Amino acid sequence: MKPDLSKIKKKFELGDEFSLTEKQYQKLTGASIPKDGYYLIHKSAVAKAAKEKGFKVVVKERTIIFEVIDN
Repeated sequence: MKPDLSKIKKKFELGDEFSLTEKQYQKLTGASIPKDGYYLIHKSAVAKAAKEKGFKVVVKERTIIFEVIDN
């Protein structure tokens, strides 16, 4: 499904950095985030729209932290 980038483009117009979770992206665009990292950052519709507005796409993977439970 092709993403509807109109809501994200409005965020670009504000000129501020922002981030989206996978769920937020899907809610705003109606599409899933592309699975291929290289494609997402360089070739996807959202990457092209970001570049047009002076932004770049940066993907930070989720981090799982295992902490010791205090007994």
